[in-house]
Amino acid sequence: MTRKGNIIILDDEPNIVEVILARLEVMGFEAKGFTSPAKALDALRQEECSVLLTDLKMPDMDGMEVLRLAKQIDPDVEVILFTAYGSIEGAVEAMKQGAHDYLVKPFEAIELLAKIESAMEKRALKQRVLYLEREVEKHIEHHIYAESPSMKKILSLVRQVGKSDATVLILGESGTGKELIAKMLHMESSRRDKKYVIMDCGATPSTLIEAELFGYTKGAFTGALRDKRGIIEEADTGTLFLDEIGNISPEMQTRLLRVLETGEFRPIGQVDLKKVDIRVIAATNVDLVQKVKEGKFREDLYYRLKVITVDLPPLRDRKDDIIGLARLFLVEFCNKTGKKITGFSKDAIDLLMEHQWPGNVRELKNVIESAVVLCKDDMITSDVILLSDMAEEEAGKDEGDLNPLELQEKAMVIQALKKAKWVQKDAADILGISRRVMHYKIRKFNIQQDKKLA
Repeated sequence: MTRKGNIIILDDEPNIVEVILARLEVMGFEAKGFTSPAKALDALRQEECSVLLTDLKMPDMDGMEVLRLAKQIDPDVEVILFTAYGSIEGAVEAMKQGAHDYLVKPFEAIELLAKIESAMEKRALKQRVLYLEREVEKHIEHHIYAESPSMKKILSLVRQVGKSDATVLILGESGTGKELIAKMLHMESSRRDKKYVIMDCGATPSTLIEAELFGYTKGAFTGALRDKRGIIEEADTGTLFLDEIGNISPEMQTRLLRVLETGEFRPIGQVDLKKVDIRVIAATNVDLVQKVKEGKFREDLYYRLKVITVDLPPLRDRKDDIIGLARLFLVEFCNKTGKKITGFSKDAIDLLMEHQWPGNVRELKNVIESAVVLCKDDMITSDVILLSDMAEEEAGKDEGDLNPLELQEKAMVIQALKKAKWVQKDAADILGISRRVMHYKIRKFNIQQDKKLA
């Protein structure tokens, strides 16, 4: 069984390198040997290495210099030095400079194994701490806000499902927060201290998805200059989030199904299968059922992905969350810009509540960011809330598209406009709203001054 982590061996005596390589191969490690410090350091630059074993005394470059340069290339690489009995003081000094440990020649295989495993555990711990620090920082910035009944129900489901290893399919329009829900599922799981790896199937060209997902071996195709671990292997023991899963090709669907069913995959150019233990979460904004009917998405993969389904509602259907989210974003961008803005004026709130938010939570966040930048006072007003061109297209509903409340609202707006002789400012004053909100309502209801309404 191959152990995790690559090892580089450096010694100016070829026979020593060969003996250590043979020992490590028997122990199940992946290792490469060099007699040239320059070549060993080049190998460290080209691919990730867990442990560097180097002789302390060498003619071209001593172990102290190798240690210094190696730490510049990869601060997390653990360095173990070989030294003769008379050079122990130098090895101790190297440990003060960042080396993990040293071995006195000649040494036993069991001693070599113990030192390597200790170094790998130290590296893994450092990387896990760094990873968790980044995850905590990211998690603080997440805005999974739920005041609406629909979102409260979804968050309750996510907390329950997160504790399992079940595959989850997240559905929803663009900007509804599918990636945040996927991250929450990871953070609620027993894998929370492992890697959370994202594969954006929508942004990755179809010709590259296979190489990115499964990895490849050196020489597998033109341009494959070295071995590359795929995203599936990177996510081993953790969570793999496949965003926009509906965009992968039929061939990739077949290969992905095998991973989900057996945990096995084969890198491009490699004969042997590799095995991983991953939890898969997928998301899409397309209708997978329709794609299955059209023969564009495998039915068996669809059912394998939707063990649990989380269907996120668009922001227009969770109006209770709009102002709470807006306030969260306001605090975030005030902290970033150093501005002191206390909240939103009534006309700003009215405008935010009226808007249909075709871009969902992502659009709301962008609107609040621009409002904070443009705001000159201590309150966000409707004047600094810039709605997108999509909002203009969304406005102007036909009469048949309006619900009873909207019909009543339209009638009130028309009544106020007629009373104010179609002066929008005066009509806004009659209704107790801002001119900006009045203008929005006129667009929303496609109200035009004509002979019928005059």
